[in-house]
Amino acid sequence: MNKTMAANATYQPTVSPVDALGALYQSQTKKVREAFRMRVVAEREEQVTKRQQAMVKESLTRAFEELYSGKVHQDAYKLFDE
Repeated sequence: MNKTMAANATYQPTVSPVDALGALYQSQTKKVREAFRMRVVAEREEQVTKRQQAMVKESLTRAFEELYSGKVHQDAYKLFDE
């Protein structure tokens, strides 16, 4: 193997996934880029919604456990009386 072949055999360009995605994104039409951006925004909003739902579920579960176990102060019962 000559020196040129040896050098070519060991050369491995490194492109980060972010750079590769950026290059792919920039090569797309404006319409495709906008659709991609909208999808990313929708996914982020869905993640936030799921996180908030989980927090509400956890809070309500803990509140009702405390209510039924008798750990709740008597004044707190007024919150559920209507």
